[in-house]
Amino acid sequence: MSATDNKEIDAQLQLTAIELLKGSINLPSIPDQSFTDFVFNINLESRVDQMKMLVYIITDVEIKSADQTLTLGSLTSSCIFKILNFADIVTITKEGLVDLPQQLLDILNSISISTTRGLMFSTFKGTFLHNAFLPIIIPKKLSEQPPRDKP
Repeated sequence: MSATDNKEIDAQLQLTAIELLKGSINLPSIPDQSFTDFVFNINLESRVDQMKMLVYIITDVEIKSADQTLTLGSLTSSCIFKILNFADIVTITKEGLVDLPQQLLDILNSISISTTRGLMFSTFKGTFLHNAFLPIIIPKKLSEQPPRDKP
């Protein structure tokens, strides 16, 4: 935990893009099989482009059957945020690692998860995954990989 974790931050943010990176639906082998309960595996990844003052939050969701024996679908999205006061908010360590304040990361993750929920609804509407609503998630409860520079 860094010193910036408890410090009040005043990030000037802009959501600059929402991208649907990939989506898939895996039809069950039994055509009339009905699914009402789902399990969601969620992975969040942060990437930073220091030169452009951008933070990318990539949200990957895998939808499984309740018994987790079938992968029914997946969706990956990217929300791209510009931090106008990047130099004041983001720290680059001596080793070249990016240090985003946890409070800011929690906000960006929350926005990204909510945005992905809407993309899922739109993408899966009219399919057997129509009712696979991503539940309300507290991003702090998810373990996350540390941010890295965008390749």
